[in-house]
Amino acid sequence: MLLNDTEIIELFWERSEQAIKALADKYDRLARSVAMNILRDRLDTEECVNDSYLGMWNSLPPKRPQVLPAFFATITRNLALNRYRHNMAQKRYAIMEELTDLTSSVPSPEEEINYAGQIISAFLEKQDKQARVLFMRRYFMGESIRDAASFVGMTENAATVKLCRMRAKLKEVLLKEGIEV
Repeated sequence: MLLNDTEIIELFWERSEQAIKALADKYDRLARSVAMNILRDRLDTEECVNDSYLGMWNSLPPKRPQVLPAFFATITRNLALNRYRHNMAQKRYAIMEELTDLTSSVPSPEEEINYAGQIISAFLEKQDKQARVLFMRRYFMGESIRDAASFVGMTENAATVKLCRMRAKLKEVLLKEGIEV
């Protein structure tokens, strides 16, 4: 029987080894999907997912996530991106290049990154559900445009146009808020 998210979080807070098993039983497929979409390599994905369980163990406590799958997916995604950068050294991550026109060439301090994240979140909240899901599946989960479009019931061409328009609007919002793009 699968435990609910609150029960899994409590197991982490109790430092019970059952927390990892309960998390794996419920969200291993999500973590593998996120990692594989970024890494495109089974062995790297396996290692990344295993590292994400350690990341969860080290994060809970002190953190108590409100949305467990999103928290776990974020840890997995960050580890996968780090692994990808390590594997590719000087090469840029292809999916993220679509968003390069939205970022400054000078690295931002952590506060500016957090502020930009808040603005992006607010921007996405104003979009319809289909647009939000498309954006998150493409740029957060790293899915191909084809897969993200299929998930939300759009053609690949329509999704490409929708994402391009969303990036342009987001760029305007970021500029208006004083974030260098």
